[in-house]
Amino acid sequence: MRCFLAVLALTLGLGCSRGQPKKDPAGSDAPSLRLAVVTDLKGYLEPCGCTSEPLGGIDRLAAQIRALREGPAPVVFLIAGDTFFDTAELEPVRVDQANRNAKTLAGILDELEVDAVLPGRRDRAQPPEALDVLRQGSRGSWLAMETDAEVLQIEAGSLRLAVVGVRPGAERDSVAVVVGPAQAESDLTIALVDGSRRDANRIGAVDGVDFVLHGGLDEDEPIPPHQAGQAWVLHASRQGQGLTIVDVYRKKKKEPFVDRSEWSRSERASQIDRQIEDLSARITAWEKSGDVDAADLEAQRRRLVEMKKERQALDAPTVQTDGNALFATWIPLSKKAPKDRQVEKLMREHDKVVNAANRVAFAGLEPPLLGPDDIAYVGSAACAGCHQTAYAWWRNHAHGVAYLTLQQRNKEYNLDCVGCHVTGYDQPGGSTVTHNLDLALVNVGCESCHGPGAAHAKDAEKVGILRDTPESMCVVCHTPEHSDLFDYDAFRKTIVVPGHGLPPMVR
Repeated sequence: MRCFLAVLALTLGLGCSRGQPKKDPAGSDAPSLRLAVVTDLKGYLEPCGCTSEPLGGIDRLAAQIRALREGPAPVVFLIAGDTFFDTAELEPVRVDQANRNAKTLAGILDELEVDAVLPGRRDRAQPPEALDVLRQGSRGSWLAMETDAEVLQIEAGSLRLAVVGVRPGAERDSVAVVVGPAQAESDLTIALVDGSRRDANRIGAVDGVDFVLHGGLDEDEPIPPHQAGQAWVLHASRQGQGLTIVDVYRKKKKEPFVDRSEWSRSERASQIDRQIEDLSARITAWEKSGDVDAADLEAQRRRLVEMKKERQALDAPTVQTDGNALFATWIPLSKKAPKDRQVEKLMREHDKVVNAANRVAFAGLEPPLLGPDDIAYVGSAACAGCHQTAYAWWRNHAHGVAYLTLQQRNKEYNLDCVGCHVTGYDQPGGSTVTHNLDLALVNVGCESCHGPGAAHAKDAEKVGILRDTPESMCVVCHTPEHSDLFDYDAFRKTIVVPGHGLPPMVR
C-alpha cells in the first residue's frame, strides 16, 4: 500500500492524472525503482498565463521530483528530446533571452539532480559556445553529444542501470554494439531517444533494451506505454506539461516486463469501445441491406464477439504476478499543483533579470518606418474624444489592462509575452519591446482590432476605420497555445455590446 499512497499524494489536487493506481500491481510493498520521465521540455520554465488551464511550470515539476525522492523507492530522473531550446535557429533579437532562459533551466535541473539528459535536435543546433556554457555548469550527464550512443552507469538502490543515450539519426547497429556489453553488466537498460515513432521502435527492438524514453514527438498528449520488441516505450507530453512516473518491479533477471498500468488498460478499453460501436453499427447496416455475403457477415459477427471478450477481460481485477512488471502514471502539472518555493523564487529572479536586460538591450529599437501607404498608430486615448462610451467600456475590459498583467509579473519587456499585450507590435508606425509612444500603445488597444488610426483621428469624415474585426486579426494572438478556448463567433458576442458596436442601452 505504500506505493499507492505515495502516488496518491502526488496526484491530489493535480486534476485528472492518467492511470492513478487502484492497488499495487505487482504485489510488492514498494517498486524496485521509480523512473521520473520528462520529454521535449523545450526550454519552458512556465506556461503562458493566458490559457484556461495552464499546464506545466518548472517549479511544479520540482515539487513533484522532490516528493518522489521522499518515497519508498530509488528515483532516477531522465529527460529526452529538445530540453533547453524550442527552435533550432533563433532570431538574432531572441538569442540573449533564450540563452538566459536555458541557463536558468539548466541550473534548476541541476538542483533537482537530473541523472541524464539526451538533448534534442534543436538543442544540438545551437552555437557550440552556447552549449559549452550550459554543459560546463551542469552536473547531470548530457548523453551522445559526440558519439552515436553513449552509456551512463547508474546505481539505483540494489539495481545497476545502463542508461544509453542515442544520438538523433544514429543507426540501429551502432546502438546495438553499445547496448550489448552494457546490458550484460546491468540489471536494466534504458535508452533515451530523440526522433520519430519509427526511431523509438527500432531502438526498442535492439536486444537487451528494457525501456525507451521517447523524445522528439513534440505532442501535447502523453502516450501510455507501448511495446517495441521486448522494450516498453515511454512518453511524457511536451513543454513540461506533465511528468510520467513509472514504477518498476524487477523480480527476475533478464525477463521481459509486463505492463500493469491502469493508464494503458483505460486507453485500450476506450479504443475497443470505439471499435465495438463502429463494428456493431456496420453489422446492423449490412444486415438491413442484405448486400453482404453471409459468410463474410458471420466472420464479422465472430470478430465482434472476440472484441467484446477482450473488452470484458479488461474489466477483470489485475492479477498479481511474481514476474517483472511496470506501472506508468502521467501526472499533469496543473495550476492546482504544489510549487517548489525555492525554484519559484529563482524563476521570479530570472524574470526580473530578463526584464532589466531587455529594457537596456532594446532601448533604441524602434518600429519599422512608415511606407508611403502606411498609417501610423496614435493610441486609444486619441479615440476617447469621439467614442467616450466605447473607450470607457474598453478600459474595464481585459484588453484594456493587458499590459498591467505583464508589469505585475516583471514581463513587460519579455519577448515571449509583450507582442500580444501592446498595440501595433512590430508594425510600421507602431510599437516594439520598449517603444510604445510613451505608453500610448500599451494594452490591446482600439487599433489592435480596428487598424492604425492616425488618419481617421485627423479627419474622421474623410478617412474611415475598420469597424468589423475579421477573425484573421484576432488569431494572431489568440492561438491554441495561448488562448485555448478562443472561438471567434462566441468571443465577438462579448465584444460587440451596447456602447461598443451596438447602441448604448437607454435607462
